[in-house]
Formats: sequence, structure tokens, C-alpha cells
Amino acid sequence: MKASFYILIIFCLFIGSGLPAHTLEPPILFGSDDLLRSNSLDSILNKKEDKKRDKTPVLWGGNSLTQEERVINGFQMKTFILGGGAYITHKSVKLSAREIEIIGEDAVLGNLKGQVVVEDQENGATLIASKGVYDKLQGTVSLENKPVLIHKKDGKTVKIHCESIVRYLEEAKTVLSGKVTVVSSDFQVFGEDAVYYEKEDRIDLAGEPFLFSENRFLQGKTLSYFVKEGSIRLEENANIYQVSYEKDKSQKEGFGKKNKQEDTNKSASLSEEKKRHITIFSGDKLVHKKKGQDSYTSMEGNALLHREDSEFRAKEIESRENNKNIKAKGDVSYLDKENGYRMQGGFLEYDKQKGYSYLSETPQIFFLDKKTLTEKGNLSAVFIERFDVKKEAVARGNVRIETQSSVAGGEFATYYEEEDKLILEGNPTLVRDGTKVSAGKIILYPTEDKATLSDGLKVLNNDEKN
Repeated sequence: MKASFYILIIFCLFIGSGLPAHTLEPPILFGSDDLLRSNSLDSILNKKEDKKRDKTPVLWGGNSLTQEERVINGFQMKTFILGGGAYITHKSVKLSAREIEIIGEDAVLGNLKGQVVVEDQENGATLIASKGVYDKLQGTVSLENKPVLIHKKDGKTVKIHCESIVRYLEEAKTVLSGKVTVVSSDFQVFGEDAVYYEKEDRIDLAGEPFLFSENRFLQGKTLSYFVKEGSIRLEENANIYQVSYEKDKSQKEGFGKKNKQEDTNKSASLSEEKKRHITIFSGDKLVHKKKGQDSYTSMEGNALLHREDSEFRAKEIESRENNKNIKAKGDVSYLDKENGYRMQGGFLEYDKQKGYSYLSETPQIFFLDKKTLTEKGNLSAVFIERFDVKKEAVARGNVRIETQSSVAGGEFATYYEEEDKLILEGNPTLVRDGTKVSAGKIILYPTEDKATLSDGLKVLNNDEKN
């Protein structure tokens, strides 16, 4: 016992002598930037002959110490086996284990066995594993056997499971490999490989990762998750699949009153009244950003929002507050299969709370047969507004309406979707079979190709036609 105690005292004095007198922290240790670089023991030991050998001291210790001489890859090396609270401190990062085998007087390698914990308090990261390898020259610790990384910072907690981890201690960067699972309070992400850049607050996942959240499933070729913001970026063939339950419009009013049930059966009654909808939102790139209470989701490049009753296309679609506010830019097209019309233009803004849509930049409405969705007529104007509750669309400025047999024009028009009826006002005119007429009001039924004129019908002469 006394001999072991003296060896430990001499050993601690030896370690302490390498530290600067004015500080207890060792200088910064620089590691390799090459993620694919081999960590073979032979290459590490060969560096001992380098004139610029790394002399950065590393603090280490434990409740027990055994020293041995070993031949490793042809080199005579001193090894130290620490037990009972064994630890290595690399700068501000602490590595602990039930047992640590340190190779070389300069601690070039450390084999950690049993209850391995890596604590990086500065970056809020803790790594847990059953075994690991510390590499001083590379500035890394490699963990195997399904390690776990727990990141806590700014009130956010993220837990990552995988098959193996390489932690770059100086860079606060972690490379995770094999069946990576990222779990937060909001969602779960699954992928094959990932890189966690903690200083940039970003996790990059490759290999077709997918994300689960409440009633949503997201997938893309690559995914980046910004932890603090809770923001997400999906690249290349980004897709969102969402399930929602909405009131079934086909059910008659008063259904709930005629089928009153006890409180225990209310949930069943509600499920009968609501219809399940699946929405698919796809495009080239998806960005979901969250700043405080404000959040939005933007799909860029060939954006498509598809449901069984409608389709929404544009170069870019931006959604805020869970689709309560939508802006679409570039080749905007909205198809309403239920009401039999399609709207298109360069810019669309929709406010769900107000039930209001605004379409501009060469806007048009195409009137469709509800069964076949074939075009029966169209309307163009300077801008078009739509009101959800009334199911009406109002077109203003240079309104032009084409049906199968006539062309009409005026200053503004109102389209009543449920009646498939258009009322054209503001000096309206109609041309059919070569004859041009004007009236105070013109009513058209585009899909039936009918027109009714009232309030001062007048046939215009040739000069007025021109």
C-alpha cells in the first residue's frame, strides 16, 4: 500500500510539473480537420519522433493507479491503468469511466471501459457509452456500442441515439453513425448518419432522413435541424405528409342534435361528424423557421400542396400559423375540385381567419365541369378577391369573360361558386355570333354557356363595336 501511495504521489508531481505556473488549464490542443483520417495506433506512435511533438499536458487521475511497460506495435511504451473514479480532462472537457488505460507518458491514447461519460459543460453536451477511445493528437473521443448524446442549452433538450460517435473535442463537433435518432420535445428525426455542429447549433442528417411530429411526417434527401430555434431545412425532394380531421360537408345540419348521446360517447359522435384528410406538401426545398411565437414554413421550387379535393401549385409557397396565412409566388395555380374552378396568377395571399384570398399579376379563373374538370370558360381581370364564407369571387378592372360561344367584358364581376353564376357590371358588353350588345347588368352561367341581359339592353352599331 505504501509503495503504491508513493508511486501515486510521484506520478502526480510529474504531471503537475508540465503545467504553467499561472493557470490550471492546459493550452488549446488542435486536432485534425479531416473527418475520414485514420486513427491507427501505429501512425499516432510514429508522431513521437516528430520534432514538433505535441507536448500539451492532459490532466488525468483516479482512486487507484497501476503502471506497466508494454511493447505496442514495436514501441516500448509506458501504460497507466486508472481505476475507481478514473478521469481525463482535455481542456474543459472531462472524460470519466470505471477504468481508463492510458498509453504513453504524454497520454497519446486512452482506452475508456465501463460507464463512460464525456462532459462538455461549456457547450451543454453529455455523451454516455460503455466504452471509448481518447486520442489526444487527433483531439477526439470515439464511442461505441450504441452511445447517447444529450444536449441541454437555453432550455432545449435534445437526445441523440446511434451506433457509434466520434466527438471532436476542440470543435464541439460530433459525427454520429448508424441508425441515428434525434429526439426533442417537438418531434423525432430518423436517419443513417449525422453531424452535430454545436457551435453553429445545427444537426445535419443525410441518407433520406425523416421526421415525425404531431400528425405530420417530413422527408427529404438531407435534413438540417437548428436546435435553439427549433428550425428545420429539408433539401432535395422535400415532402410533408399531414393528417387532419375536418367537418364533413356532406353531412346534413342538425346531425348532432338528432343523435345526442351521453358524455362518454361524445368523442365517438365527434369522430363521425369529422372527415379524415391527408395533405401532401412537396417541393425542392423546405424551410421551417421559428422565432419566438412567430413561425413559418416555406416550400421553394415546384411547390405543390395536394389534397383529395384541391391542388395548390407555385414556385414558392409560404405558410404561417399552421396554414392560417399563406403566400404564394410565381406561376400560382389553385384547383378547387369540389366547386369546379381553377384560379391562377403571379401572386396569391390567403388569410384563413378572415376567409379572404387576394390574387394578382395577370389573375384568371377557369370554370370547370365538376365531374370531368374540363374547361367551360374563363375570366381575367386586374385582381381577384375570394370570400370563403360566401363562396364568392370578385374580379375588378378590365374584366374579360370567355365562354364556349361568347365573350363579355366590364369593370367588375362577382362569381357565385355554388350557383355557378357570374354577374358582370360596370358598362358590361357581350359579343355572340358577331353581334355586340351592352346592358346595365349581364348574368352568365359559364358551364351551361347561357347569358341573361337586363337594365337597358342595347345592340351596338359597327362603330361602337370597334
